[in-house]
Amino acid sequence: MVTTNRSRVVVVGTGQVGSAVASSIVLQGLTNELVLINHNPGKARGLAMDLADGSEFLGRFVSIRHGDWDDCSQADIIIITAGPRPVEGRNRLDGLMAAVDIVTPMLDRIRESGFDGILIMVSNPVDVLSWYAWKRTGLPRAQVIGSGTALDTSRMKTIIGEVTGLDPRTVSGYVIGEHGDSQFIPWSTVSFVGKPFARFLADNPGRYPGVSLNGIENATRRRGDEIKNRRGGTSYGIASTVSGLVKTILWDERRVIPVSTLIDGEYEYGERDVFLSLPIGLDGNGANEFTDLHLTAEEMERFHHCAEVVRSHCALIADRL
Repeated sequence: MVTTNRSRVVVVGTGQVGSAVASSIVLQGLTNELVLINHNPGKARGLAMDLADGSEFLGRFVSIRHGDWDDCSQADIIIITAGPRPVEGRNRLDGLMAAVDIVTPMLDRIRESGFDGILIMVSNPVDVLSWYAWKRTGLPRAQVIGSGTALDTSRMKTIIGEVTGLDPRTVSGYVIGEHGDSQFIPWSTVSFVGKPFARFLADNPGRYPGVSLNGIENATRRRGDEIKNRRGGTSYGIASTVSGLVKTILWDERRVIPVSTLIDGEYEYGERDVFLSLPIGLDGNGANEFTDLHLTAEEMERFHHCAEVVRSHCALIADRL
């Protein structure tokens, strides 16, 4: 007897980011069924039609359709990308109240559907909204994650690859903390071609003039804004990131990825009731084991600052729970 395992992914929001996420999932053939939800059903239907029209030339057939909140009940993964339009000169936290107004009815409908899969928050400010989604839906902590600094980590590796001319996938390390201005790179944990990256730079002072750890960290932090200034928004990087999370979960890959998840007393971090990004073992059950990075005292101080920033904004919306 053949046992058929079918999978369903729901993408909520079909704007620039949601459309790119949906496209990336379809192009990689990650799921059996992709359902698109938008407050304007016609827009979701149009995207479903557009994506389906390329099925002849894709490696794997994916059933694509627009849907409604009832489709969430049998979903394995729901991805929320909807949010207010970014405003030039404002950071991710500035649009918090508008974002909460948008995602609150969505989270309520997801909860009412009986959904019991993995919820991935992409909408910004992602750490605050992931905490809010966890509280609002009542889902177990392992089943609510935010895209967090997974994208920032990829950006950091990309920048190192650009300045060295080597494959960025040879970099081992993470951006952690808030997906925002307080994020940081714990350089004590970053290695490259078999040695600490700081040592790599010190060993090659003439080859990489002007390259510094602070410069790479600042470039990583500014990269999203630079892309927005040049093309009006970011979409492809986050789409690749989110589809990577989907693949890891649906295929039970047990990859270690820095996603935003509940920190509640793990290891020496000393933080509770806050969503931040740390390297997490991600699999078919969601976010599981933390990786203890053994941060230096200075790095730990920066991590606590991230927690203060996120927690202070969570307090602003606590009355909405």
